[in-house]
Amino acid sequence: MKRAIIACSMLENEIKYAYENTGCTLPIVWIDRGLHNFPEKLRLKLQETIDQLQELGQPEEPAELLIAFGLCGNATAGLTSTNARLILPKFDDCINMLLCDGHRSCRGLTQAGTMYLTDGWIHDEEGILQQHNKLLEDYDEETRDAIFEMMYAHYDSITLIDTGCTPLEAATTYAEKACELMDFALKTTKGHTLILEKLLKGEWDENFIILEPKMELKDEMFEF
Repeated sequence: MKRAIIACSMLENEIKYAYENTGCTLPIVWIDRGLHNFPEKLRLKLQETIDQLQELGQPEEPAELLIAFGLCGNATAGLTSTNARLILPKFDDCINMLLCDGHRSCRGLTQAGTMYLTDGWIHDEEGILQQHNKLLEDYDEETRDAIFEMMYAHYDSITLIDTGCTPLEAATTYAEKACELMDFALKTTKGHTLILEKLLKGEWDENFIILEPKMELKDEMFEF
């Protein structure tokens, strides 16, 4: 059985950690982290990648493509393959995926009012500090601050996810600056790579969606 991994570079630290822990040797195709800000573009890129990799399999023995994405703003809804089995975690997004310790009693694991950060997220173009600086290119400080306040009006804290994959110094410094800027509280919570490790090892339980060839991924499949 031929297999390959399609992974978001936002999760590069966690996936490389899981890759090493599981002794995985499968090839990885990385998808640009910036595309998560544009769900339609992300869907097109993912489908294009699937179409290329599905040639690894044949109708009598379909390939298996392990997709390290969640629903991701509906970016994965509609994905399909003619010659490959698609396997992906049954999570709305990678934040919920990293918060999962293996036991879920509800669909989402995030708490209302808090923004979640990992070391990977602090490098995103749409990160809090990056947005703050970018807005100043188009607006004066007073207008920028008013826009920023509206954007994050429903948040009061930042939670840093410690997955143990990388040192937290850089992410902590970033989060502290963001909290000072927004007058937010800073929290830290333990993260996990268990779901990613199960994905790579083929231990696909109730936390995963398995699509046979020609089946289409639908958003309701993510209901828990």
